[in-house]
Amino acid sequence: MSRLTLLLPALAAGCGNHEATATATAPDAPPAGPVWFTDVTQAWGLDFVHDAGLTPEKHLPETMGAGAALFDPDEDGDLDIYLVQGGPMRLGGREPGTFLDPSGPLPVNRLYLNDGLGRFSDATDRSGDAADDGYGMGVACGDADGDGHFDLYVTNLGADVLLAGDGRARFTDRTAQSGISDERWTSAATFFDAEGDGDLDLYVCGYLLVDLAHPLWCGRREPGWRSACHPDTYAGLRDRFWLNLGDGRFVDATQQAGLADSSGKALGVVAQDFDADGDLDLYTANDSVENRYWENLGGATFRDSTLLSGTGVDERGATEAGMGIAVGDVEGDLDLDILVTNFDDESNTLYVNEGGGFFRDRTVAAGLEAPSRMPVGFGTVLDDFDHDGDLDLAVANGHIIDNIQLYHDGKTHAQRAQLFENLGPGRFRELFEPHTGGLGTRPWVGRGLYSGDLDSDGDLDLLLTQCGGPARLLRNDAATTPGLFVDGAPAGTQLIATLADGRRLLRTCGAQTSYFGQCAAPAHFGVEPGAVVALEVRPPYSAAARIGPAGLPSAPTGRWRLEREGPSWVVR
Repeated sequence: MSRLTLLLPALAAGCGNHEATATATAPDAPPAGPVWFTDVTQAWGLDFVHDAGLTPEKHLPETMGAGAALFDPDEDGDLDIYLVQGGPMRLGGREPGTFLDPSGPLPVNRLYLNDGLGRFSDATDRSGDAADDGYGMGVACGDADGDGHFDLYVTNLGADVLLAGDGRARFTDRTAQSGISDERWTSAATFFDAEGDGDLDLYVCGYLLVDLAHPLWCGRREPGWRSACHPDTYAGLRDRFWLNLGDGRFVDATQQAGLADSSGKALGVVAQDFDADGDLDLYTANDSVENRYWENLGGATFRDSTLLSGTGVDERGATEAGMGIAVGDVEGDLDLDILVTNFDDESNTLYVNEGGGFFRDRTVAAGLEAPSRMPVGFGTVLDDFDHDGDLDLAVANGHIIDNIQLYHDGKTHAQRAQLFENLGPGRFRELFEPHTGGLGTRPWVGRGLYSGDLDSDGDLDLLLTQCGGPARLLRNDAATTPGLFVDGAPAGTQLIATLADGRRLLRTCGAQTSYFGQCAAPAHFGVEPGAVVALEVRPPYSAAARIGPAGLPSAPTGRWRLEREGPSWVVR
């Protein structure tokens, strides 16, 4: 969200489940080509509908949710879906009498299991404590207790929860035992290894301090014109860093790590080695205040290098409404760039890495500035959808003001998602109907967007979540041949594949966080496995290794697993 150049000085508004008229498409469509995505939500059995907990008071949290995760909690080799739910908001705690609207049963977060072919069944009732009934925001996945199974950290408006998985898609609430306690309004989170000791630490984004018992009135005092107040109206909440003690117990190490001076109002976070020095740095997208770049100095200590990195503001020096984050090598120069989604009348922003953790705003040169000024961007992913070797871009859009048309004739609540083809190197062209297919057929109140191979056919499909509406599944139809997936290395590992034609492609292991959730973890190369003649492995906190032709599978399949053998890596 950002400063609204509207008739109201400080607004943001609630989400709804209706879908408004789409914004106009650009007149110059690209040449004829394939349909990239098909909406298969019903065919694949996903029936989740997000409940935003709408109230006449237009509380700001109603506009924000919700997140999801693509991961494999039952360890059968395919991707399952965890979706975060909202429902009635709490004035405090979860006891009777603390809900704004206590009528009816509380909705819960839901787990859908995959049959391996992209057909999903609701397994929430047997998932144990994964069926959390907090007013949910986001979710992060990782092995928090070192037992080899996926665990979940769910951020809420209220008490967060840490859910321990057993590898059979059942979860147990271990929040109290973990030592983590956070009852604020938290948004995004990520598990990562901050100091190279082999266990996963946790970074949790704080958002705003709101008083649900005494809501402010923003907007015109006429029936139908009230709106939730802009985040500038509220104080920000600082982020927290939880250090893993090695057994699933955590301590708040925010101060010791040098992270106490976060600016707050964070909606996105990602951990990657941006400066190529062998450890994982942090980057947060913050709402209408400066984004932050935290350089890892080693030993779980960080330095604020935002100003030097050039990633805090846009090229004009203006703060923006940072929401979603995508990371990838958009130019093909073997370093990691950052894409941040923002509010309307701003544009999304592409920070291109120029080496050593120094970035430059290249949004205009990349062709992304003008197309992203009208929509409100949230979830975003950089992935090779058409399997031509470079990273394309998808963005979920949706306004937060549900009555925005009263204030601005050209804007709508529900908005079409956007798809950009990478023309190389790092120049994008927006695709329109019919080429976008199901991704751009109708407008949605888009929030999360996550990529993964949901039907096991070797390309990347999409999950899109809505605020106050149904989640959507979008099958990839752009890729004509299966690609290569590489798993097994620690999150943040950089992989450089050398191809037979001489190209070198950089991808990373570990999930993109997008907005309030995470994509599938394996690194994905949009090339046939047989095209790879060498693979360089750059794990964080360890020496790089090169796997030559003799070390690659002689009969390559589309799914490789890396395993460490002493100082070296092998491919299975």
